[in-house]
Amino acid sequence: MPDLYETRDARTSDIPALAVIADATLFPGEMLGDMMAPALTGEGDDIWRVVCKYDTPVGFAFAQPEAMTQGTWNLRAIATDPAVHGSGAGTALLAAVEAALGDARLLVIDTTQTEDQARARRFYAARGCTHVATIPGFFGPDEDKVTFIKTLT
Repeated sequence: MPDLYETRDARTSDIPALAVIADATLFPGEMLGDMMAPALTGEGDDIWRVVCKYDTPVGFAFAQPEAMTQGTWNLRAIATDPAVHGSGAGTALLAAVEAALGDARLLVIDTTQTEDQARARRFYAARGCTHVATIPGFFGPDEDKVTFIKTLT
């Protein structure tokens, strides 16, 4: 369904819709305004992409350059409305982030080993990302950090 989804830079007007998605998937949506502010005002290097279905935002992705590296970026967040899971919206977002990174050489993606993140781990593996590390207890006593990478250049 190549015409079903359109990706673009995030806009301030997207925040209410994206906050609902964040609440349903990743973190409290009330955090989005402050998180997105540098990108929305043109400050810093953060990348925020939105995926839309019929001009309605149905997901977002956020990436930042890794300090003290050459061409390494971290995908800090990617989320889609649960109603569109499995329909290509996440794939479109990941592709949009990769395209926005230009000549970056490496994308780092962190998730967890928890059951609620199993779908995310399968998603990354199916899109050419390689599981490179698991750090036990990183996020908490029972929550490991599971790291994937994707070589871009």
